[in-house]
Amino acid sequence: MILFVILAFLVSALSMPVIIKICKKLSLYDYIDSRKIHSGNIPRLGGLGIAFSFFLFAGLYLKANRNISLVANFPVLFGAMIIFIFAFIDDIFNLHASVKLLAQLGACAIVMIHNFRFTQIFYWNLPDYLSYILTFVWILGLINAFNLIDGMDALCGSLAFLSAVTLGIVNDLYGNQISGVNYIFAAAILGFIVFNKPPAKIFMGDCGSQLIGFLIAILPLYPTTRDIEFNKFIIMVALVSLPVFDTIAAVWRRIRDRKPVMQGDSAHLHHKLIHMNYSKYKALILIDLIQFFICVSVVIASQLEKRLATALLAETIVLVTMFFTIVHFEHRRQYRKMNQNQAE
Repeated sequence: MILFVILAFLVSALSMPVIIKICKKLSLYDYIDSRKIHSGNIPRLGGLGIAFSFFLFAGLYLKANRNISLVANFPVLFGAMIIFIFAFIDDIFNLHASVKLLAQLGACAIVMIHNFRFTQIFYWNLPDYLSYILTFVWILGLINAFNLIDGMDALCGSLAFLSAVTLGIVNDLYGNQISGVNYIFAAAILGFIVFNKPPAKIFMGDCGSQLIGFLIAILPLYPTTRDIEFNKFIIMVALVSLPVFDTIAAVWRRIRDRKPVMQGDSAHLHHKLIHMNYSKYKALILIDLIQFFICVSVVIASQLEKRLATALLAETIVLVTMFFTIVHFEHRRQYRKMNQNQAE
């Protein structure tokens, strides 16, 4: 496993300069506009390197590990491949939204019919119909949540890296060898981050952010012990609370302002921090520190008695909610103060 993790990082990192050259030659850039906070036109297909490294070494790891069936894991890899391919095409040719949605629905269906789904919340064993609905909303939501939060150098990548490592640690603690897939995924992302850290030389594109969202949604759905199943849903809600809360806020904001839900804006969490005079680097560090705190809480909770774990995870979600609330009202206060100063 260690060898595959190291190779996944190296192949991902070494692929980025090649992808940058190809993007520049073909003019495949993430062009600047009023919503974006980067300057200059940046190559945008870093997700290609993440995907190639992950699929290659996750496949090799699953094939080499006699305790894990490659066939049983094929639906996850196949669904992830569908997400990646259609998002990659979209990065180049701008597919219609309905085509992208159909691809996402197809990938969701493939994994769910092979029993990758939530089956329990606390003591409640979910009826099949509710299990399918919850899992469908979960997967589709995370695909788009990680896509939406990919708006600042290294932000989406670092959140996904910390989440993948955390899932690997939790699986390791329960003796689940699927942890190797999580670590390989994290290594592939880390290879990209080397070139995406501020100032970014390359962006991951939708093919990267949507693949990340899909895998972060699916990797926790492997069967585990009943102890972890009890809190699995709240563990995952806590782990991805930053991109999920940011997405919920964005949807509410657009409905409130009577704007299309899919229309972008410049009021995401990272935008607000930058408007509050944080540099991109400081905003990234602050958000990642919050995510690190969440990850530590998740690992600790995975080893606690059920009710204590639930309490810790609930407190973590409350603290993340408070963080969003403080940033929101402080941003509003500074915005009003700036407008008053301009009026005077």
